[in-house]
Amino acid sequence: MKRILIAFVALSLCAPLLRAQSVSFLNINTDPAAVGMANAGVAMTADAYALENNMAATALEGPKMAASVGYALWQPKVAGTRMLSVAGFYQLSSRFAAGLLYKNMSYPAYDIIGNEGRSNGTFSPSEYAFAAGFAYEIMDGLAAGLTLRFLSSSLTDAARASAFGADISVKYQREGFQAGLSVNNFGSQVNYGGESYAQPGLVRAGAAYSVAGFTASAEADYLFAGALMAAVGLEYNIAEIVSLRGGFHYGDAAKAIPTYASLGLGVQFAGVHLDAAFLLGSKTLGNTMLFGLGYAF
Repeated sequence: MKRILIAFVALSLCAPLLRAQSVSFLNINTDPAAVGMANAGVAMTADAYALENNMAATALEGPKMAASVGYALWQPKVAGTRMLSVAGFYQLSSRFAAGLLYKNMSYPAYDIIGNEGRSNGTFSPSEYAFAAGFAYEIMDGLAAGLTLRFLSSSLTDAARASAFGADISVKYQREGFQAGLSVNNFGSQVNYGGESYAQPGLVRAGAAYSVAGFTASAEADYLFAGALMAAVGLEYNIAEIVSLRGGFHYGDAAKAIPTYASLGLGVQFAGVHLDAAFLLGSKTLGNTMLFGLGYAF
């Protein structure tokens, strides 16, 4: 029996944000530490999720190795999306680092309706991306990074697509000051069997400064679909054991991630760290929660 699949229903579930371009999940950060600071992370010191923030940071001063697994409830009031992620990097030499990232987004299942109006089961849309990143310190305090990515998107039983993409990034840090720039998601177009769609190209630029246990970070983003975003975040580290985080993200609800506020908490001991983030102040993103468990040295 021929299935009648209502594609726009699946699309509305899979992309309630960043509607102007496909595979919008690429711009949803799975790093709970960065999200706890409202995603003002392009200029921050590298952590396990550096491929989500700025791959170039992995070649500079900071952890030699970091790895983490994460879980998130994204838009629980609206879409009930679940995110899983695994990420990490390793400094192969004093100037060269490599990293990996896998993230998967699973959306709520919907009914498949046959010609007679009867249900022919359900379909669960999902998307995932696998990325490998490389970074090199060009000179003291300045590094460049390249991330290569394969992505797959299944919105309906008949609407499936895959593509390749890349990011380039630059990071500078000296004493307590850091600055970062990245250009994300350029590559092949995404085609579900009809019209082709561009990946959600994004330019991120930001700066951060650390002093006396405090780190303040600010970032401005431009989405190629024509949206501007900005974020500010603050982290306070207590005895290198507890990190308190907060931030504010200004967005564009029509074309990009909407405006929200964030709170975050990190606990670390003997290299093991647990991070959590909570979003509030947004009808769309309210009660979103991210968790991560990792190890770094």
